[in-house]
Amino acid sequence: MSLDYLLPYKEKLNFDALLELKKDRDTWIDRKSNLELKNILESLPPLEKSSVDLACDAVKIGDRDDLDPETASKVIELAKGLIPWRKGPFNFYGELIDAEWRSDFKWNRLKDHVDNLEGKTVLDIGCNNGYFLFRMAAQNPELLLGIDPVVPCETQFKFLQHFAKVPNLHFEMFGVEHLNHFKEVFDVIFSMGIIYHHRHPLEQLIHIREALKPGGQAIIETIGIPGEESYALFPEDRYAKMRNVFFVPTLSCFINWCKKAKLIDVEVVAATPLTFEEQRLTDWCPPPSQSLEDFLDPNDTSKTIEGHPAPMRFCLKARKKPAQNASKNI
Repeated sequence: MSLDYLLPYKEKLNFDALLELKKDRDTWIDRKSNLELKNILESLPPLEKSSVDLACDAVKIGDRDDLDPETASKVIELAKGLIPWRKGPFNFYGELIDAEWRSDFKWNRLKDHVDNLEGKTVLDIGCNNGYFLFRMAAQNPELLLGIDPVVPCETQFKFLQHFAKVPNLHFEMFGVEHLNHFKEVFDVIFSMGIIYHHRHPLEQLIHIREALKPGGQAIIETIGIPGEESYALFPEDRYAKMRNVFFVPTLSCFINWCKKAKLIDVEVVAATPLTFEEQRLTDWCPPPSQSLEDFLDPNDTSKTIEGHPAPMRFCLKARKKPAQNASKNI
C-alpha cells in the first residue's frame, strides 16, 4: 500500500522520508515472529462493507445476521487468534471483544472537550488497534491517521478495518519520533498514554505543536502521580512493572511541560485514579498477560509493586498559537 492518501498534504510533509520509512516497516510483518499474524490477515474472507455503529461504547462492526454461521464462526476464531486485545471494547458480529482496557471510559472523559472533527485532519499517536480512531470516525473527519510502530497493533487494526471499511481512516507504523516529518498538517492531535514512554517529553510536545496547524488542538493524556508541586518521578528501574517508563509527572508538572513547549490555553480535562474497572484481565486478554492488579502492591493499592505512587490518569487540552492575522474564532 502507498501513501497516496497523504498527497494532498505533501507540501507540509517530508514525503520521501515517510515513503522510505513505510517501505521498511511494511516488511516487518514478514518476520518469522509475525508470520502467524500475517496468516490471519491473509485468511480473512472477502466481504462487502459491514454495518457499523462507531458512536457506541463497544464499537459495533457487523451484525451476527450479516454472516452465515460458518463464516461468523471463522471470523470470530480469527479474532481470537489476535489475543491479547489491549484496547476496546468492540461488538464484533455479535461477539463482545472485551479488551484489557475499557477505552470507552477514557473517551467519555474527554469527548466533550474535543473540537468538532467533521472535515478535519486528525492524528492519533500510539493508536494501538485504532479503538479511538473508530470513535473519532463517527464525526466524519477529512483524514484520520493513527501511528504505532507495533505489528500486533497494526494487525488488529487491519483486521477490524477489513470489515468496517471506514473511509479516510489509515494506520502507519510510524513512531512519535517521526512527527518531525509533518509540519502544520493536523487540526487535532491526540497523544494518549505515550509521553511517559519516551526519554524527552518536552521534545515530544514541541513536535506535536509543530505538526499542528496554527490554532490546532492537542489532547494529551498520561499516567501521573499525586502531588501539588511541579515534579516528575524518574524511576531507577521499573514503574508498575514497565521498563520503558521515564518521567511520571504530577498534574502541575504536566501542565508546565505543555506551557514550556509553547502550547497555549492549557486546560485540565480530567485527573482521575486508575481503577480495576478500567484496566483488567479478560477472556480477550487472559493470563499470562498481566494487568493493573498485578502492577500494584497487593497490600496497599496506593502504591505500585515497586513502592512508587500508584498511577493516576491526567488529560489536558491545549492549542497551538493561531497565525498572527488569523481570526480569533477557532
